[in-house]
Amino acid sequence: MIYDLIVIGGGSAGYSAAKIATSYKKKVCVIEKGPFGGLCILRGCMPSKTLLWSARIAELIKNSKEFGIHVDQNIKVDAKHIVERKNKIIKGFADYRLNSVKKNKNIDLVYGKANFISKNKVQVGGKIIEGKNFLISTGSRISIPTIPGLKEAGYITSDDALELKRFPKSLIVLGGGPVTLELAYYFFNLGVEMTVIQRSEHVMSDNDEDLAEVIEESFRKKGIKVYTGTSLKSVSRVVDMKIVEFELGKKNVKVRAEEILVGLGRVPDFEGLSLEKTGMKLNEKNLPILNDYLQTSVKDIYVAGDASRISEVVNVAVEQGKVAAENMFGKKEKIDYHKFPMAVFTHPEVAWIGVTEKEAKEDNMYIEIARLPYSDLGKAVCLGETEGFIKLILDKKSKRILGVAIVGHLASDIIHEAVPLLYNKNTIYDLAKMQHIHPTFGEIYSYLVEDCCEI
Repeated sequence: MIYDLIVIGGGSAGYSAAKIATSYKKKVCVIEKGPFGGLCILRGCMPSKTLLWSARIAELIKNSKEFGIHVDQNIKVDAKHIVERKNKIIKGFADYRLNSVKKNKNIDLVYGKANFISKNKVQVGGKIIEGKNFLISTGSRISIPTIPGLKEAGYITSDDALELKRFPKSLIVLGGGPVTLELAYYFFNLGVEMTVIQRSEHVMSDNDEDLAEVIEESFRKKGIKVYTGTSLKSVSRVVDMKIVEFELGKKNVKVRAEEILVGLGRVPDFEGLSLEKTGMKLNEKNLPILNDYLQTSVKDIYVAGDASRISEVVNVAVEQGKVAAENMFGKKEKIDYHKFPMAVFTHPEVAWIGVTEKEAKEDNMYIEIARLPYSDLGKAVCLGETEGFIKLILDKKSKRILGVAIVGHLASDIIHEAVPLLYNKNTIYDLAKMQHIHPTFGEIYSYLVEDCCEI
């Protein structure tokens, strides 16, 4: 059989592409090296959010006295139960997706590791599978930096962290991106002494500094040590303690902990695919060169999800899988990556959509910023959740809303009001006409219009 589409990797992008292809009555083969489910379900979004809720409950208990609720503050953390609960939930998600694939008569599922033997054939074990179109959605893998002594001292990764049933007393996190910040919040609120070491001047280095500053201040106020603008020098081990030495300004600093978590990024996972046998053009890092349609130089081979190197978030992966399949069998379509809302699930949360203030200034855009602190929001004051702010990036002339950023309680939910604002190219004058429930966190949009803008 010659398949209409062969999907290599059954994660969010691959699953999305397979569904779209079958809607065109195409025959699809999904090749998965296992386990089935993809990064989001197995080692990303869903397991981390399940664990983070346990941490949030612990934080609420610690702060309950402020609200007149007195409980025993000697909190006992059952890490084994937390992880087992997570695993049970994740198994349900993975099983649901697997069953939906198995029930689709137009999808064949093959387990094993694929490698290309030509531009239209792959080998899986002893089996040759031929296809008219291919989607590579093999995801990403953790990148381990070369730091003197790191390998010898030992470390854990984010994958390992999600499975820890016994916590170290202290933990050093290398990296200040979304994954490491969420894990730092998780471990700290469940009793682990935490240190975060970030190489850039701020955590979340790709985003606006004012958002990062709120998270840094919040972490430090809680008791998490945060070092930014560092240069890692070495790692060593003395008995049961691990020591990280780094340069901060002109000073050498050493911090120690029982364990080190390395979270300095991920790289696309094309290992063992033998891409060179397809004849596709690769860049200097031997990665596929993609056009705006997610297409490689071999016109029938596409790349989506984390493997595309464009954005490592699941809503982007789902859209890329969909668009890649549409480009194979339907209309030609590009993706506007500014339309995706993004979030970091620390507490306070961070969320944004559209053009960031940083991007706008780098591109010399003619903008103005409307901003309102959470401390001016009645519901936030009532709940004691006054950390953070909302800001709108506006076109200075038309007052069209180009971007929204929020750092604060429920930011990941509140940001969704901004999705249609950007999609419909609304101005702040349009927003001023929209009604909101009082008192809610969502009405911060109307507060912002009233207090920060001349309309």
